[in-house]
Amino acid sequence: MASSQQHSIIIVGNPSGAFPTILSKLSTLHKKNSFSFAVVLGDLFPSPETLSDEENDTLSTLLRGGIEVALPVYFTLGSYPFPPSIQDKIDNNAGEVCENLFFLGKRSTFTTSDGVRIVTLGGRLDPTLSGASKESKFPFYSEQDSSTLKGSNYADLLITGDWPHGVSLGSKVSIPSESQEKQKSGNTAVQKLAQSLRPRYHFVSGGGGFYEREPYKNEVREKDGSDTTELVSRFIAVADYGNAAKAKWMYAFKLDLSTPAITIPPNCTVSPYAPIQKRPPPESSSNFFWGDQSNDHHHGHHRNKRSRHHDPRPPPPGPDTCFFCLSNPNIQKHLITSIGSNAYLTTAKGPLTTPLVNAEVSFPGHILIIPFEHTPTLQGIQDEETFESTVSEMNQYRDALGKMYTSLGCGMITFEVVRRMGFHPHWQVVPAGKQYIKRVKSTFEELAKEEAALGEIEEREAEGREEGDFFRVWIRNENGEDESLVMKLHEKTRFDLQFGRKVLSKVFGLEDRANWKDCAQDFEDEVRDAEAFKQAFKDFDFSLDD
Repeated sequence: MASSQQHSIIIVGNPSGAFPTILSKLSTLHKKNSFSFAVVLGDLFPSPETLSDEENDTLSTLLRGGIEVALPVYFTLGSYPFPPSIQDKIDNNAGEVCENLFFLGKRSTFTTSDGVRIVTLGGRLDPTLSGASKESKFPFYSEQDSSTLKGSNYADLLITGDWPHGVSLGSKVSIPSESQEKQKSGNTAVQKLAQSLRPRYHFVSGGGGFYEREPYKNEVREKDGSDTTELVSRFIAVADYGNAAKAKWMYAFKLDLSTPAITIPPNCTVSPYAPIQKRPPPESSSNFFWGDQSNDHHHGHHRNKRSRHHDPRPPPPGPDTCFFCLSNPNIQKHLITSIGSNAYLTTAKGPLTTPLVNAEVSFPGHILIIPFEHTPTLQGIQDEETFESTVSEMNQYRDALGKMYTSLGCGMITFEVVRRMGFHPHWQVVPAGKQYIKRVKSTFEELAKEEAALGEIEEREAEGREEGDFFRVWIRNENGEDESLVMKLHEKTRFDLQFGRKVLSKVFGLEDRANWKDCAQDFEDEVRDAEAFKQAFKDFDFSLDD
């Protein structure tokens, strides 16, 4: 019996608009092979400039549900925009064209309900574009679009419109003549993305030919050069549908997520790309965004849909639109106060505390600890090494903040909401003076009784992967002593994501500041508070160490 972590996947080469044929063939194959899902490369739909009346009618039939899509099918942006009717449906239906047919996005990171992580960069590189493109419907991307996706950290499948430069280096497999134009148009932006993500599989359109390179090893070096890890990647260019050479235009394979990509096959080569350091700390100009936005996000997971009941919830934001991600182009870098290797700090937008609340601290001090990894919960990070290093560094930041506040003579509260329907984990840290810290635990317990979603309160230090949904608070007194409360959340019951702020606002007598929107600051005040915090924290900030 197949493992629940084993997935049968089929990749389809560029259909050049022949969507009725492709969807029909996929439905037929699925009935025989039970694929987990399919990914279509290139242009699934016809160009709007050449759209015939007959094709328009067929598109209408598809949008009405008149064409069977028997399995989840994902597609991206090819060499031209979508027909207006398709674009309209994508814009107004959270990327879902019809039952089981989904747009991955031009620049996105997406995890299927089975746990397969797909990173996509559709379209073609336009070197004249500056910054990250905000328009998803045009088939062009900038170098920054590619660069921001590096924040995804890893990919099971990497789907790009362009080839990576130099992928054939060190390979004994000849690139077919029908694919050489595609190969020559490869660029270093995609190369660096593939190099950074170390995908299990990297798929591109092969034009008129099919090319499967030997697997190659990615050397991931520790920053001190003491050790390396080797992960195996496979690069495959799938031929276009209907190509004259009759080259392979469908590629089916099995992906076993329970097995790490470290088994070196006999024909494996060295990487065609230069080795990179393991998760080097981003420079100060990297794309980070501030974050206390939890009141605005009640998104659930975007799932492979297998029933005909419509899920009214929009899909969770991807790294390019998530308020906590490196890859969000709309950043407010002035709120970033420290950047580590796996996590970073920001001052909160709309801080709960003010300099007048805690006499010991001359700035608000409300801080967020945010992991780089874009996932609904920390517990959802599948790679064990990434999970451990991320949680370790977040705790290192929490401890450093605690030492700073202890040196100032006050305590500190840290809290998190863990819901599998979330969108990006983070911990909120708030200083609390001596006169307040003793009231925190009793106030949490008091308000927890009023919150129907909370289960029984347990006092413990949870280690490893805590299961289920829960609310956790760490209380550190002015002497640096910690205690932790973990409160389970009932499934499918609404929970106020502002609960932590609500409790502390009562402790501080600041009930009018329970929602961050009610205490938003001017830009100048945000800059001032961030700089004041950085000055106070610099002696405790391990990220500044050589």
